[in-house]
Amino acid sequence: MLIRSRRQIIIDNIVTHGLLIFFCLIMIFPVALSLMTSFKTKTDVMILPPRFFPPEWTLEGYIKVFQSDLIPIYMPNSAINALTATILTVILAAFAAYGFSRFKFKGSRALQLGILGLMMIPGITNLVSYYKLVSQLGILSTHLIMILVYTGFELPFGLLILKNFFDAIPIDLEEAAKIDGCSTTQVLWHIIIPLSLPGLFVAFLLILVYLWNEFLFAVTLLSANEARTAMVGLYDFQTSFEVAYHALSAASIIVLLPMLIIFILGRKTFFRAMMEGALKG
Repeated sequence: MLIRSRRQIIIDNIVTHGLLIFFCLIMIFPVALSLMTSFKTKTDVMILPPRFFPPEWTLEGYIKVFQSDLIPIYMPNSAINALTATILTVILAAFAAYGFSRFKFKGSRALQLGILGLMMIPGITNLVSYYKLVSQLGILSTHLIMILVYTGFELPFGLLILKNFFDAIPIDLEEAAKIDGCSTTQVLWHIIIPLSLPGLFVAFLLILVYLWNEFLFAVTLLSANEARTAMVGLYDFQTSFEVAYHALSAASIIVLLPMLIIFILGRKTFFRAMMEGALKG
């Protein structure tokens, strides 16, 4: 057995923490830069060489955002589409994942691989087909089409996460409950659901964040201004001649806040589920 010296342990800790800090700074820097840019004036953004901190702090960018349709129209649209699709996806994926986890039937493995294989198909591959079908059905620029598309697109991902989590729940618990007289419904309600809540939250959070930030389907299937989402609404801050970088940065920070708040509130559950194996494959 190798015994490391105190000096080697200190060096390892310094290197490890140094690398973690370095990569954290790389990931945080763009967000910090957007935050600082959001407090600059329109002319200060164009100063060369660029400055990280605003020469003159102002709320000009935020005022322009609050005067736009981002908060009263686009963000509520994003919330409706993303939340509804996420809840629907998690419910359907949970039932499918539980079925695949507990019931083995002929061809189940091939069916699982086929469903998960859908994750490998880029969304842009089906974009033209979606647009043509939606146009013919007359549901272009509606919440319904976005919810259906988002749910179908995220179902394989939700299934992947939740099946691995259900696999980690000992089947002996279910068998013991059935011996004590519990029905299948009671087992699901009183045992499986409480034990799987961390995994359900992980799936919910990851899917919600992705759908909140989704752009490709939204910009293609939502042509009406009143149906646009927050990501598409960011186009309002650029024209053919210029980009209002200070307002665009302010809008980006505002769009970021809901997901940041949800993550902060649920971070303990999220990390506990990760540690317990919600994403183990």
